[in-house]
Amino acid sequence: MNHSKISGLSKFVAGLIAGAVLFSGSAVAYNAYVSDNTPENGFLLCANLKTKAVTFPNKLSCPSGTKALDLGAVTGVEGPEGPEGPEGPEGPRGLTGTSGTSSTGKNYWGTVKTPIDIVADGSITSSSNMVKKIIYTLNSSDVPAGIYKLWAHVGALWSDAAAVGSYAECYFQTDEKYLAKGGREWGAAMLEKGSWNSFDLNVYGDWITSAEPKIHLICSTSGTIKGVNAMVEATSIVNGGQFAGAGS
Repeated sequence: MNHSKISGLSKFVAGLIAGAVLFSGSAVAYNAYVSDNTPENGFLLCANLKTKAVTFPNKLSCPSGTKALDLGAVTGVEGPEGPEGPEGPEGPRGLTGTSGTSSTGKNYWGTVKTPIDIVADGSITSSSNMVKKIIYTLNSSDVPAGIYKLWAHVGALWSDAAAVGSYAECYFQTDEKYLAKGGREWGAAMLEKGSWNSFDLNVYGDWITSAEPKIHLICSTSGTIKGVNAMVEATSIVNGGQFAGAGS
């Protein structure tokens, strides 16, 4: 056996193994970069070994004659908290909200179950002679004792026979004054028949249940109105007081 040939073959195999190790080492280094060319994990730069210039290849490998700079993103030590700034000036005051009732106040409401007609012949010329009817009745036994603000929305139709210029009005009235055929309470709403065949009225009033066990919503007219309907509300007054400013 020729020993010189065996020796040459051994050198070739040894060189092949060394090359494989070398190139496999490069592959391992390639896969071991921290950087992946993203802002989150950093960028791979290449430094020229002769000119020392640094370039960005925009890929995860560097050309021959350069050295890879694996600039992985590193979070620095958190700095100390800065001093608190001065307090800003006070902003303008907001608008005052609408007045409401306290948590113990309540609102009660009801509606007319069957629309009502009020018939008048159209010849009435005096408000005291207008035909009137009870549209809705509030009883003190239906609500807690106290003081209430009353509101009613009334809707109706003028009959075809009602002459232009006929009047209709609605108001709250105590049972005592109603039976005595007394005058209407304050807060009445009135209108005159014109070109419209329908109308709406908003009526307001007060109610002290201890003094007035029963109060009515009354509507009266000098010309026939039909289909009178209404929604009535009674809102409990829990807090009250005098206006701060003087009246005119």
